[in-house]
Amino acid sequence: MAFRSYRDQVTFAGDLLLQLATDGRLVLEPAEADRVIAGLMWTLEEVSGRLRVVDLLRGTSLPELRRVHPELERAVVDAVFDEQVTDGGLRRALDELPKYIEAIRKARKPASPGGP
Repeated sequence: MAFRSYRDQVTFAGDLLLQLATDGRLVLEPAEADRVIAGLMWTLEEVSGRLRVVDLLRGTSLPELRRVHPELERAVVDAVFDEQVTDGGLRRALDELPKYIEAIRKARKPASPGGP
């Protein structure tokens, strides 16, 4: 039985979504587009935050982190683990999520005339 890495299982489609939205083949109702964009923005903030932690504390030992604050050690371990398990997936997500957001903005159906 062969095991596939997380990287093999996850394919980002930012460019594809952008093309579909640009071509008018991806269209969402305004409320749905707003909901999706809000979720993507939240995800982008979470990914950015995790990577900031990893980058800022790179090379800091776990005992040093424990001295600063016990929960900081756990947050750093979680963030580093995520980045290692996803084989750079968080950094790829940081590049792709803005494409998703732009695609959904483009896919947002204009309000109908006389409508809200």
